[in-house]
Amino acid sequence: MSQGRPERPVSDLHLWEIRSIRDILSVLVVAVLFWLGYIMRDVTIPLLVAMLLAYLFEPLIVWMTKTRWIPFGRVGAVSWLLTGTTLILLVALAVLLPRVVNQAADLIHDVRSGVVRTRLMQAVETHVPEEYQSMAMELVTTLPAGFTEGPGQIDDASVSPTRQTEASDGTSTTSTSRLAKATDIAQSANEQARQSGVDLVGIASRTGSMAWAVIVEVIAVGMLLFLIPFYFFFFSLWYPQVCKFANSLIPESQSGTIIPLLHRMDEAVAGFVRGRIVIAIIMAVLYAVGWAFMGVPYAILLAIVVGAFSLVPFLGLVGIPVAIVMLAVAQFDLPEAHRMTWWGILLWPTLVFAVVNTLDGWVLTPLIAGKATNLDPVTIFVAVLAGGSVMGAYGMLLAIPIAACIKILLSDLVIPKLRELAGRMPTTSSD
Repeated sequence: MSQGRPERPVSDLHLWEIRSIRDILSVLVVAVLFWLGYIMRDVTIPLLVAMLLAYLFEPLIVWMTKTRWIPFGRVGAVSWLLTGTTLILLVALAVLLPRVVNQAADLIHDVRSGVVRTRLMQAVETHVPEEYQSMAMELVTTLPAGFTEGPGQIDDASVSPTRQTEASDGTSTTSTSRLAKATDIAQSANEQARQSGVDLVGIASRTGSMAWAVIVEVIAVGMLLFLIPFYFFFFSLWYPQVCKFANSLIPESQSGTIIPLLHRMDEAVAGFVRGRIVIAIIMAVLYAVGWAFMGVPYAILLAIVVGAFSLVPFLGLVGIPVAIVMLAVAQFDLPEAHRMTWWGILLWPTLVFAVVNTLDGWVLTPLIAGKATNLDPVTIFVAVLAGGSVMGAYGMLLAIPIAACIKILLSDLVIPKLRELAGRMPTTSSD
């Protein structure tokens, strides 16, 4: 017989007292919450973004509350942070947005008009070996070939010909032909008027729907720009209380183990995310300056894209071939005497990328991020590939913090338990 409290029969238990059913219900509750969050994504996305920003800016807010020149504690710190961040974003948008928009518009126009396709075909014919030209041409021909517009012309074949009946003596029956011609002209005018009316209605309908879509998008963006700072303000004010409430949910018997683990995971995740964001912004600025100096077209637009890719280690490597191709294509607009040599086209964009990444590895990462994740390059590379294969770009971004947390769990919980079990195993003695 088992000692202690006697087991109750299953018929006397409530559903939530059965462990398997309780686990299934917990999983269903989490799934329903995720589903509701997806359905109400217009509300949940600003909430999640504001929570993430409050989490990332918490160390800065704590530092600002300790300074003497900011009054009113956390309220003053959060208010000053929102005001300063808003001013910086407005200045950055005023300076960079027109140039980025112009470069994006120029790039789209060059692609749609067939300029990029023509330049790439010239580059393939000039620099690509003959055995690879057919393959390269197949890739280039997927780009738009452009379009030509000429003055509108009326096709005479579309207009019904004048029916003239010949008499047996060779003379034409002009009265019949004039009547037929007038009838054809009237029918053609009626058809054109009807089609014109339909086109006007269609154009008006499309214009109205486009205007309404633009208005809806503007309202949605305006709501995001208002809701995210609004939620961020209150989340930042309540952040210490939320942390205390979360700590109170941890059982006292396990708090000595769980709380240090959570602190280490927090340092790893927050250090990596904060560090990579700051480093990516600095790298984007350096890419823009370096590539613009080397003559790479659309340098600012390309630098912003590569800087965003640099949030994930090793993903910024896509900037090298793109910068080289863009610089090579731009040479066909120059006179032959002013064109860059082939080795310069390969060297200078690559040199800028190498200098920026060397600065990242030796200066930016040690100073800003430090060894937050404490992962070696091979583990980081494998984690990025695994995350990308499972969840795409989001998986690549989340793979490194998750790998750091798994490493902390293995080193602090799993491996000590395995060693403890190995030490308890009885040794077999030989007879």
